[in-house]
Amino acid sequence: MSEAQAPIPAESSANGTALRRWLVRPEAPALVFLAVLLVAFSLSSDKFLSGSNLESILVSVAVLGTIALAVNQVILCGEIDISTGSMMGLCAVAAGAVATSTGGLILPLLTGVAVGALAGAVNGLLVTLGRIPSIIVTLGMLYALRGVILLVTGGTWITGIPNETRVLGTGSVLGIEYPVFVLLFLFVVMELVSRHSTWGRNVFAVGGNRRASRLAGLPIDRVRFLSFVLVGVFVGIASIIYLGRAGSVQTNTGTGLELQVVAAVVIGGTSISGGRGSTLAALTGAVLIGVILNGLILLGVPGIWQDAVLGALILLAVTTDVLRRRLLGDKS
Repeated sequence: MSEAQAPIPAESSANGTALRRWLVRPEAPALVFLAVLLVAFSLSSDKFLSGSNLESILVSVAVLGTIALAVNQVILCGEIDISTGSMMGLCAVAAGAVATSTGGLILPLLTGVAVGALAGAVNGLLVTLGRIPSIIVTLGMLYALRGVILLVTGGTWITGIPNETRVLGTGSVLGIEYPVFVLLFLFVVMELVSRHSTWGRNVFAVGGNRRASRLAGLPIDRVRFLSFVLVGVFVGIASIIYLGRAGSVQTNTGTGLELQVVAAVVIGGTSISGGRGSTLAALTGAVLIGVILNGLILLGVPGIWQDAVLGALILLAVTTDVLRRRLLGDKS
């Protein structure tokens, strides 16, 4: 004789469905991990949860988060860009040179954005028209742009950046610093573009199934080209924030930044294979890296461990993504 099962309350079933929908979101694992870290670091250090420390974390990841928002679109397309470190250095050199000559904010900002867009366009053209894998193109650009920086500067620093040029890095309103506002503003812009524009939807389609996208008549090359140009534009904006924070430009500016940017995107939950992810994933990944680096400093962990921790997190994120795709039945 079988036992009669009690009916599941409709409200409980709805809550369970909502929870399952949230758990399969790309950024869900990173948000859970972030919550765990916040609790762990707050128990380990009294200074961690202070308002000044939390704001300093957001300020410290403003450059990283800004670039990650754009690189997220490249990875969603099924491509990758590892030239952002040298691109940031070149944009900062160009903007810094203009700033020391003319002063002001607008002209250095436009210069940084224009140089970044040009470098991104070169990447995009070589990938789409040259049919060269993006990992090869951007690796070559990583070294080529670093060489250009050394040729242009002769190995000397650019110092004496005017205060009006530094406002995006040092200014504040209502007690909140401008880098945080810039990062959140660009996040909202990218969220709207990703959800409500044809290009934003095509990015997911091209990265998810390029063959089907081609058969559907989507402009695959144009979508990928614009994603690389977008990276250059956002790197140019980030270079102005960097100028404001640092007050000078060194020849090694941006070195190693590309590793942190890719780490932020994939740790946040965007699939390294493309087609699956979100704008929130890139922002979550950047904040997660900021929390980890800040926590390591407060705990007195030597800085030489930072790269090892980031590398381990990338491997963990990619492995988790592969396992999740298999569990979801994705054979690609």
